[in-house]
Amino acid sequence: MRITFTEQGDTCTLHQTTNSSTTAFSIPIAKVALQSALRELLMNPEKHEVMVDAVMVDRYREGLRVHAGGGRFELPYVNLFPLVLEASA
Repeated sequence: MRITFTEQGDTCTLHQTTNSSTTAFSIPIAKVALQSALRELLMNPEKHEVMVDAVMVDRYREGLRVHAGGGRFELPYVNLFPLVLEASA
């Protein structure tokens, strides 16, 4: 599985690609804002959730979840760290 970001102005999309499928999840905040929320949760283990406008990012056992609209996108730690490293590059 591979997870990547794309940015379209003030919104971004998370893409999950596996051997058999591709999923896209649109988020109504900028890529930089989402990456900041992910870093904030990873850097503060006592914090359980972060709100950025109408988007909530929370933690679960295997990683972080992004909630937007009526859906959510799970980011397992193994796939999350490359996204966060991209943010600091």
